[in-house]
Amino acid sequence: MKPKSSLHISTPKTGRCFVDPPTAIQPSDKVLFALHGYGQLPQYFLRRFDAVRKAGWRIVAPEGLHRFYVEGTSGRVGASWMTKEERLTDIEDTLRWLGLVRETVLDTIRPEKLVLLGFSQGVAAAMRWAAMGKQPADWDGFIFWAGVLPPDLSWEDGLHGLRGIPIHTALGDQDPFFDEQLAQASKALFHSAKLEVVQHIFEGKHHIEENLLVEILNQL
Repeated sequence: MKPKSSLHISTPKTGRCFVDPPTAIQPSDKVLFALHGYGQLPQYFLRRFDAVRKAGWRIVAPEGLHRFYVEGTSGRVGASWMTKEERLTDIEDTLRWLGLVRETVLDTIRPEKLVLLGFSQGVAAAMRWAAMGKQPADWDGFIFWAGVLPPDLSWEDGLHGLRGIPIHTALGDQDPFFDEQLAQASKALFHSAKLEVVQHIFEGKHHIEENLLVEILNQL
């Protein structure tokens, strides 16, 4: 049977972003962009960053553009960055959305430090943004936490733009979603792109370990 033709029509969509200011006695202008994992909502994801805010950081948490019911057709709602369906279009939309978030936030703040973190599914979104985004490569560091790096990215896509910027990865030693095979695949991708990475293993499962995150941010 001959496949049906499809149309691709762009339409405006309102995205959501949460910004939590630092709670330190002497707050700074350090900004951490944090991309949530699959099925999370940023307002709850931000609960894992209390220690970071106490350390003087402002947290910017954009939401993935795809909301859905996590179980069935009602109840708890989550968000994701993309699926396998129309993935290239979704990637373009996500890059445009994240660029607008960054432009809006930095229009009023001139950060002394600017760091990008991705957690779980947010790792792929963060790395694509870092490699393919239209903004200048002025990040002070990248943190890829408990996620799979996008295997479709290549040196030509912009991975060379990450060179010279500190990159840290973090993984729980009991993470049920990230086995040794995936860890080696990520390591191979970094190696092929000639990117140097500091790897951190912590005791725990699939979550942000706040104290370790503060330690990493202090190194950037």
